[in-house]
Amino acid sequence: MTVLIIGFATVVLLMVAAVTDISKTFLVRRDLDATADGAVLAAANGLALHRGTSGPTADIDPEAASRLTAEYLDAVNATASFDDLTWSTVVEGQTVVVTLTTTVDLPFEPPGWTTTREVAATAAAIVTLS
Repeated sequence: MTVLIIGFATVVLLMVAAVTDISKTFLVRRDLDATADGAVLAAANGLALHRGTSGPTADIDPEAASRLTAEYLDAVNATASFDDLTWSTVVEGQTVVVTLTTTVDLPFEPPGWTTTREVAATAAAIVTLS
């Protein structure tokens, strides 16, 4: 009976550790998604408002998109919210794509798992030219 109780307790503890780690990763990913959405919208809206249009197929300045993304991330203090935050901004035609990557420190380390996970979020927005 003792062996059975110890076995069940071990399984329950491993399940609690796994659920806690997965929940923390999910919550960080959700916050990272929201930050990426805000950054890409800030870049797309800024590009649409602050540039002279020379037709509906005018090229988008990748440096301006990167600058607007950086300004948004600074404004929301994203580096304080996420550990080891890295980001990239890519312009594809009239679409701006922002990718954010961070690491998550997990509260538990079950056997065979690492204590950190890398989480990434990608958001895209089309720059409308009017």
